[in-house]
Amino acid sequence: MSGLLNATEALEHLKSDPEAGTAEAYSEVLGQCPMARVKIEGSDVNWWGALRYSELTTVLRDFRKMSSTVTTEPDGTPAILPLFADPPLHTGFRKLLNPNFLPEVVGRLEEGNREIAVTMIDALVAETEVDFSRQFTFPFPTRVLCRFLGVPDSDWPFHHEFVMAVGEQVGFAVNDQQDEQLFVEAMGKILPYVQKVIDDHRENSRDDIVSCFITGQVQGRALTDPEISKLIIAMMLAGHGTTTAALSNTVLRLARDQELQSLLRAEPHRIPDALEESLRIDTPQQTLSRKCIADTEIAGEKIEAGEFVLTSYGSANVDPRRFPDPGKFDLDREDKNHLAFGFGLHACLGQHFARMNMRITLEELLARTSSFSVNGEVKRRSFPVLSVDEMPLVLRSA
Repeated sequence: MSGLLNATEALEHLKSDPEAGTAEAYSEVLGQCPMARVKIEGSDVNWWGALRYSELTTVLRDFRKMSSTVTTEPDGTPAILPLFADPPLHTGFRKLLNPNFLPEVVGRLEEGNREIAVTMIDALVAETEVDFSRQFTFPFPTRVLCRFLGVPDSDWPFHHEFVMAVGEQVGFAVNDQQDEQLFVEAMGKILPYVQKVIDDHRENSRDDIVSCFITGQVQGRALTDPEISKLIIAMMLAGHGTTTAALSNTVLRLARDQELQSLLRAEPHRIPDALEESLRIDTPQQTLSRKCIADTEIAGEKIEAGEFVLTSYGSANVDPRRFPDPGKFDLDREDKNHLAFGFGLHACLGQHFARMNMRITLEELLARTSSFSVNGEVKRRSFPVLSVDEMPLVLRSA
């Protein structure tokens, strides 16, 4: 008999308690079963949840039975490319995209991204009392994504308005409570802008990802403008939401732990270790989903074709069978193979870009402050994305 997890209820207290963690929230069901039925408020789907590390990686490996095409356009094509695509379509798009996300390629953007971070952080330090979520972790990822897409920094407010309006309406929410009208209006504004970006890149080619979309091919053919538009919008949405969440979760943890702050100021080479442990213990994208397309059995549970399976990255990353004492934030943890950026075919394209921008933020924030701490009520969202919506901090200058 499979267990039952009410995911919304189990993680609800994280919204108002900045010290609460996911390890405790998932501990009971992880101790009972690796595959459980999952209830999500607002959803009529009778979900399965791949909760433990081993079972989740099994699901993520098996694209022949566990399809990523969970949402489609009216013509049957995946709603988000390549996130919702399966091979061979997925393979073609990843072949086009992968060269743009190599560490040495995204590394060329570090200097300019750091300049943006320094300017923004210096302004916040001068202000002293700030909402770090509203004033940094939401806008900073938008600004660096504009650089990545080869559009002017002055355009970032327009991008930001779009991602803030529909970031969870496309692909990242798993319930049915979506504002269709909001999405339609936002798309009506962004699509003409994106077409102008495409046209400008055609007339003035440069060495960036949009020009790659224009000149590249997938499965032996050039991309259409609607396909290029979908890819640009996918970059905007996926690149913003998870990076914002990862940044906010990490900064909140540091704001609550002065000892950890002091250690990282004294030993900045440990910042990458802190980032990996933060991604594990405070996984930004708690879950996505797969659709079972052929009857299969996992951990003794029969999953029938047509059923949906939650890929529970958040619970797998606090699975005690994989990570001993999973609720402990351990800089010296040797196993850094968490699943915060996914696994296998759909491992996050932008993980090197995200890690770089997180590292830049912590390096500059720690260097420009003597300390920072929570200065009011923190408000978080907990599922399917774990993030911080309001983070009042007091920043003390270095």
